[in-house]
Amino acid sequence: MWTTFKATVRTLLLTPSAVVWTLIFPIVLATVFNFMFEPMRSTGSVEAVDVAVVADDAWEDSPFSQVVDTLSEADEPLLAVHPVATEQEARELIAEGSVAGAYVVDAAGNEGNVEQSGQDELDAVDAAGPADAAGAASDPDNADAAGAASGSGTAAGSSDVSTVTSSAGSTGAPRIILAPAGSGTGSDASYDVNRAILESVATSYLQSEALIEELATHGPVALSDPTTIENALGLSVSVREVSLTHAQPDSMVRFYYALLGMASIFAAQLAGESVWRLQPTSSAAGARRAVSGTSRMRLLIPTIGACWAVSTTFLVIAFGYICLTAHIDFSGREGLCLVGIAASSLLSCGIGALVGALPGRMGSDSRRGILTALTCLLSLFAGLYGEPTMELADTVAHVFPAATWLNPVCLIRDLFYTVYYYDTLVPFSLRLAACAGIAAVLLAVSAACMRRSAHEHL
Repeated sequence: MWTTFKATVRTLLLTPSAVVWTLIFPIVLATVFNFMFEPMRSTGSVEAVDVAVVADDAWEDSPFSQVVDTLSEADEPLLAVHPVATEQEARELIAEGSVAGAYVVDAAGNEGNVEQSGQDELDAVDAAGPADAAGAASDPDNADAAGAASGSGTAAGSSDVSTVTSSAGSTGAPRIILAPAGSGTGSDASYDVNRAILESVATSYLQSEALIEELATHGPVALSDPTTIENALGLSVSVREVSLTHAQPDSMVRFYYALLGMASIFAAQLAGESVWRLQPTSSAAGARRAVSGTSRMRLLIPTIGACWAVSTTFLVIAFGYICLTAHIDFSGREGLCLVGIAASSLLSCGIGALVGALPGRMGSDSRRGILTALTCLLSLFAGLYGEPTMELADTVAHVFPAATWLNPVCLIRDLFYTVYYYDTLVPFSLRLAACAGIAAVLLAVSAACMRRSAHEHL
């Protein structure tokens, strides 16, 4: 038996098709997946919002310019500043779609003099006073009232223009000029996000300024305590992170699990080819084995063992490559994944042994074609071929849940899926038992076919 084991291992390692389909193909396909899916993975960072600033003397003297500079010079900048000389240049950049908006600081005595735009002009949000802006931010109706009280007035009949003005005499307060919806090349979603960011920066500054003025008026003693000011201006909140899954959810990893399922079933060709070579009609060596005194079980068991060892080794190499290049973190459960690979390999050996032991005069190419076609078809319903097939797989699983247990590729895919996501090992244990149980049944049927076949039936 040991001699048969070593001979089978040597034969498989020297068979090009076995190495290509079981080892090289999964690595190549995983590399393709890396190039396809890596740009689609969210890094959790916010892309800097392009904003123009009118860098005149009023802007340089305003504390708000320091706030914008800090946000644009951070390690992960929130704003990308484009300095311009005049407000007209800022509006031209907005019209071109180069920036999402512009910040303007009016010189002393010019606050509240807001030029209103019509329906087809740029959407302007002018926030020029700490107290009024803070109230207007919480109540849009107050913005109109504040504008009317200050004498500047809002754009009557224009739903695209929102104006927040201040009392005269406030200096260094920013105005925001925003691009209208649908301008530039950005989508509506990105427009809404950029608008919210620009408005939030100015509103937060105005609210903080209003709070400092309030403290200076009613509690000047508090200004001497830096801790009090920090607590007043800070946005502290107690947050406890709770994860419902074992690892950070990533929708892209499902394709890699389906790839592992496909690679595992491709490994069935190792067992299919090796078991077929035990048939008397496969070759002269098969005929000599058939007439020898060695029982077929003593030939079949080490052959299956050698196929399982080689396929497990190849799959472990492919699994390690996927984890390293696709950055899939199993959080210390890699040992369970190796157990899953061993069970997957055993299942593939069972499938291959059954195809290799089928009676008839089918040659090696015919049996290999059956396994290849079966693998590609089962991989379709495992969602390997892209987002539409993954949606198809989800639909089939929803309508017929047993399909995920009957389809070996889906079963192996979900085997790794449960290790990655679930805290409990119950789903993994059930699928591990299913792989071992199905493999045992297939190997038993293969052994029965080998034992009951006679030369005249081949």
